[in-house]
Amino acid sequence: MNEVDEKYHGLARDALFKSLHDCQIQDDVSLKVEKSEIMKAFDYSGSILRRKSGDDHYRLMAETVFETCIRLARCLFFPMEARTIILRGKQYSITAEQQLEVMRRNLKELEQYES
Repeated sequence: MNEVDEKYHGLARDALFKSLHDCQIQDDVSLKVEKSEIMKAFDYSGSILRRKSGDDHYRLMAETVFETCIRLARCLFFPMEARTIILRGKQYSITAEQQLEVMRRNLKELEQYES
């Protein structure tokens, strides 16, 4: 992570911990998604991570959902520069559409795993 990546990761995470209160979707984002859907995924995955139990695959899936919620919040509620992330030393541009798709897919898998 670089400074800008860390800054927006922290801001988005903090916004999620405050239930996205006062967050407005950026004008350039056309994606329609309810804050409640993002919060459900964030809270659900966070509760799994706080339990500190379950097998590694299950916890890894929960961590993926948790991080994807943070990335989605970055795309939706923060300026364009928040949509650039650093992974394994490489820079990537992310979109709200792709992050929402990943969040939904992984959340579904996580919920199936638990049942």
